[in-house]
Amino acid sequence: MKRDKLKKEQTCIIVLSVVIFVFALAKYLISPEHMPVSFYMFEFVSVAGVLALLYYSDHVFRRLHKKLSDKGSEIESLTIDIDHLKKELEARDNNSVKKSGTGIFEDIENLFVNLPPFAEKSKFCNKALSVLGDNLEVITGLFFVYDKQSQDFSVEGNYGIRKDEPVTPFNIGEGLHGEALNEREVIELEEVPEDYFSGYSGLGEAKPRYIYILPVADENRAVGVIELATFKPIPLKENWDKINHKLLDLITE
Repeated sequence: MKRDKLKKEQTCIIVLSVVIFVFALAKYLISPEHMPVSFYMFEFVSVAGVLALLYYSDHVFRRLHKKLSDKGSEIESLTIDIDHLKKELEARDNNSVKKSGTGIFEDIENLFVNLPPFAEKSKFCNKALSVLGDNLEVITGLFFVYDKQSQDFSVEGNYGIRKDEPVTPFNIGEGLHGEALNEREVIELEEVPEDYFSGYSGLGEAKPRYIYILPVADENRAVGVIELATFKPIPLKENWDKINHKLLDLITE
């Protein structure tokens, strides 16, 4: 292809030169006052040189224009690819935020939209744990609720723990759960007891690394305690008030 194009260009130059030569010769023959032959030769060479230069310049400009167009298309394609990659990275960042448990704190109002009424305690507690477990990468979870008859806090909700695992109720002010209720503060444990519940997944059994004891209470009442276990740290101390208030609102409805 390149050779054919070069031959065409050479042919055009030759034809153009012949035309100029014929024009100069005709001018020499027709002119009443003949100038020296060297004058016409110089004129021929000058005009031919200018035309050849114009032709060559046009050819160079066309090649440069094509290269710039190709580069422009390449840059446009790269820009589109970069924008696509940015969107993918943003989507991955958003997913990682949700998976790491930090995204749910921005939308607490819609977090527990499908919870059953608190009158159905077991269903309410299990669903609440399921929502927290799915959004916070929780391994295991328990929801203790105060029982007026026994006057202790017993398990009404269970997440990720085998049904045959024994869970002991606790009384008001007893242990870390009682302390969390009395102080109305989250307790975070980084030293998990050896006999603590194991988490189960497709990869097998593993012990959690963090335990969070979360009071579901306000100044006037103590509804219960949620206990969550995770492999990774979660910023629950800074954000539990939002979830706690939402749960209390749903419990009083």
